[in-house]
Amino acid sequence: MLAARPIAGGERRRLQMQEDVMTAGTGLRVYPDPADVFITDQVELAEHLHPLISIDLAGVDPAWHGWIHLVSPLEPAEGYLGDHTEAFHSPLQRTNWLGFSMEDDRYRLLGDLRYFARATTSEELPDPWPGFRTRLDEHCDSEGRSYLAHRDAFRREGILLMRHNDGSLRYDESNAMALLEQLGGNADAHDNWVQPELFRVEYDDDSAWPVSPAGNPFHFVASVPGWHYRRSGADSILLFFEPVERLALLTFDWS
Repeated sequence: MLAARPIAGGERRRLQMQEDVMTAGTGLRVYPDPADVFITDQVELAEHLHPLISIDLAGVDPAWHGWIHLVSPLEPAEGYLGDHTEAFHSPLQRTNWLGFSMEDDRYRLLGDLRYFARATTSEELPDPWPGFRTRLDEHCDSEGRSYLAHRDAFRREGILLMRHNDGSLRYDESNAMALLEQLGGNADAHDNWVQPELFRVEYDDDSAWPVSPAGNPFHFVASVPGWHYRRSGADSILLFFEPVERLALLTFDWS
């Protein structure tokens, strides 16, 4: 069990939590346009990240403002996001962690695009094993097709559709997938994403939170499995917000 540590960057408030959010209302935007998620001079981010849902920050904490975005990387085909690209990591781009600054409700990547293995050349990143790049390209292409199929089905039916075992989508309102598994509240300190050796994390008896390079605590915003929105993805994508520097940070729980 994790031992309690002192809270960094001042007192953290416990915020109201919602579970299994099924309807968007006015505070959520499902499958937002990439142009509303990424700044215009980093449009290439849409080649590596699928926008799943945008969240009105005021709905999580009335003291906050603007929109924050839960996104799903197309990578990895195996292992963790950021595996093998350590040469291109930055303070908010670490193995299994991905961060952005927020500029007018849009994300700016604070680091090198080559954090994503698919953005590297074979000279910059030789295959860690035979067929690595071919497998990665096939995986990302498949996830891209699945994302578009799920997005179009949501826009047509108004719910996130379940998949048959063969990968096809089916309309079944009684078994619709949650838009978010959790909105607000705290992130569980005992889940697999809590790996302080990968990113600075602090915790108390039952919750954990990452800490920014400047020492400010991030606050949990929301989580959802990546596979609610396309064929596959992390078992949970967790989104955090740091309101002092207005940073967004994501990590990924793999069961």
